[in-house]
Amino acid sequence: MSRLLLALVTAATVAAPTAGARAASWCADPLWAHEWGVHVYGADGAAIPSPVALPDWFHTPARSAAGLAPAAVRDLPADNGVRFLPVLHLYSAVAPSAPIPLGVEVGFAAGPASAWYPAVDTLRPFSEATGPAAKARREALVAARQARTSYGQNAPLPADPTRQLVWDRLELTAAPLGTPSPDDAPWIAAARKLDALWVNRGAESERFVFYEAGTAEPLPLALRRADGWAPGHRAYVLENRGPHPVHDLVLTHEERGESYVFGADRVPAGGAVTFVLEQHRAKDRRAATWGRLEHALVDPVMPAPLRGAYPTAGPCAMMRDPAIPFEAAQGHGLFRGEVDLLLSVWGERFFDQRGTTLVWREDDAALSAAIPLSIYTDMYHYVVLQRAGLALWEHVTLP
Repeated sequence: MSRLLLALVTAATVAAPTAGARAASWCADPLWAHEWGVHVYGADGAAIPSPVALPDWFHTPARSAAGLAPAAVRDLPADNGVRFLPVLHLYSAVAPSAPIPLGVEVGFAAGPASAWYPAVDTLRPFSEATGPAAKARREALVAARQARTSYGQNAPLPADPTRQLVWDRLELTAAPLGTPSPDDAPWIAAARKLDALWVNRGAESERFVFYEAGTAEPLPLALRRADGWAPGHRAYVLENRGPHPVHDLVLTHEERGESYVFGADRVPAGGAVTFVLEQHRAKDRRAATWGRLEHALVDPVMPAPLRGAYPTAGPCAMMRDPAIPFEAAQGHGLFRGEVDLLLSVWGERFFDQRGTTLVWREDDAALSAAIPLSIYTDMYHYVVLQRAGLALWEHVTLP
């Protein structure tokens, strides 16, 4: 299987004065970070090539250009209260008056990084990032983070040793600082149409950060006949043998001009659902497939990026330390434009193939274990992370 990640880090900021003009007491501005990606399984769970064409200007292990950023975001001053097709799109409620610094570290638990953009500052081998020494150093790093104080001098902290790809410092701007590469892949042209901030690193500018990896994660689902199966009454049991629940599952089956669609909101870890295929003949196939996934993914509270000043009601984020990354997702909701882009790339492959196809959303815990992600920013911002990982099992043979 291959994991294609469209990592959409969606930043929304408010118009704010420069650091020197801030008042003695103030609240950090939010950056909404949206990541989505697709994990593809073949008919038997075997590895398959990436289904999305990547431009030749993306970086790969054979074409890496690792270098050093001027200053890592995690080394910026702390706030002491004195006031897969993997793409990282950035949105701002108001165009920032100065570049917003962003650090990103990505790990892959089950395989090596295969492509990324822009160039990274550190490319760590899979065996090193997943080895026992790296895990021990991460435990020490987490302890050092917890020991930091908002007052006094803190020693600089290193990058996470369990992450394969490290961008120490990216600059987020309303206009590109460099010349974008040709949009020679259709999905890149579509991604650039989103009203997103530009991600800059050196001479490279793009509206996203991309990361992809080939993985060896086992297929969590299994399909077998249920008791009472008979021609014309094909009863099946869909089992979740994985350690995490799966969500928003859609099974489609095309046969002799007929469409069948079965959906389940949740299948718990170690659990199963039973269905009879003939009882799920699709009356409105589009609504049961494309529409169902769109409804599951679009954030009902914030379906589009904010424009104008961010409302100040709610908790005030203060005492921000750039050395402490944001790693825990707070949900999976995306903006409608992001979901439209996802479906424009993947929709036909998800729902319009002949035979049997399954699509589901991975649990937050499963996604965090498979692709640990750390995002850093300066003391004037904080990150609200949303992650939507989808899985595709195609060319399934009905037992």
